[in-house]
Amino acid sequence: MSSKAHDNKVKTIFTYKKIYQAYLDCRTNKRKTINALKFEYELENNLASLIARLKNRTYTPDRSTCFVVTDPTVREIFAADFKDRIIHHLFVTELSSITEKSFCFDSYACRKGKGTHAAVDRLKKFLPKVTNNYTRQAYCLQLDISSFFMSIDHNILFGLVKNRINKSTRENLWKNEMLWLTKVIIYTKATDNYILKGEKRNFALLPKGKSLFEVGKFKGLPIGNLTSQFFANLYMNELDQYIKRSLKCRFYIRYVDDLIILGNLKSDLEKAIVEIDKFLKQELRLSLNYKKTKLKNIHQGIDFLGYYIKPNYVLTRKKVVKRFWSKIRLIQSTKPVDKNRLRELAASYFGHFGHANSYFLRKKFEQVIEQIVKI
Repeated sequence: MSSKAHDNKVKTIFTYKKIYQAYLDCRTNKRKTINALKFEYELENNLASLIARLKNRTYTPDRSTCFVVTDPTVREIFAADFKDRIIHHLFVTELSSITEKSFCFDSYACRKGKGTHAAVDRLKKFLPKVTNNYTRQAYCLQLDISSFFMSIDHNILFGLVKNRINKSTRENLWKNEMLWLTKVIIYTKATDNYILKGEKRNFALLPKGKSLFEVGKFKGLPIGNLTSQFFANLYMNELDQYIKRSLKCRFYIRYVDDLIILGNLKSDLEKAIVEIDKFLKQELRLSLNYKKTKLKNIHQGIDFLGYYIKPNYVLTRKKVVKRFWSKIRLIQSTKPVDKNRLRELAASYFGHFGHANSYFLRKKFEQVIEQIVKI
């Protein structure tokens, strides 16, 4: 084998080692699913087949599973096949290696070391800073993108990814493979190859503009895929940089399409609304949802990611508490009571409560759960 051929073999992203690692990452939360078990039954053959199809560029995604979830909000989900999820993990790992460091620090969705709790903690730290330890007036501007995932433009997205790949210092083989795989993932329409699952009547509950079946050509990303979450960060990073660099907004936080900007002058934040909406329309073909735009004094409280945040304390949203009660009653109504499931549910919600001033709330739930477990 020539040295050049050997180099090409090493530089390709379609290696058994990388595919196997992507498989391990993928199965973390999906190992007990039917598709995962089927794939694992003939693991070596399936991985080898996947690598071959990637290398000769005959790989195409299998059909997705489409369904609607109603909790905590009504959303249309297109769940990719397990095999395709492996490819998603491979792709995101490779692309994040050249993009992650350029992302805005205060983008908190689907990133290592970030998340909802980190975003809330960051907001809590911003409050005394923007008010100079509460000696100055301050306002909070909350913005939301209208039908965000359904409105993402494929051509703009591909252009952003292509620009990042071409500007990287990676080998040409890596760039070519990544550009090909980017096209496959972005331009494959989930609505062309899918199977329906769950209650069909739930589709009628979807708000207008919240379904991939309604969007035009070259629009929309399927909610539920790892690639969609990553693409959302890449797409919105354009806005992040504009807000931080051009508008000079120091106290800014974004979680997917939920944006928060803190400032001392209400008039400055009102101007920011106009400029941000203009940027979104011109550069990203998105627009603000003015019905969800809020601008108010920070002392009125900030409703953000399941919490109600005020300068001196943080409360858990009433909707979150009600949802917890409903889930407890549902488990309690099933005989025999699944005590392990109840404990897991409690641990999850107590973790959420732990980031708020919720001592008495937790005690109340602990007493209720203890009574149920004893029965």
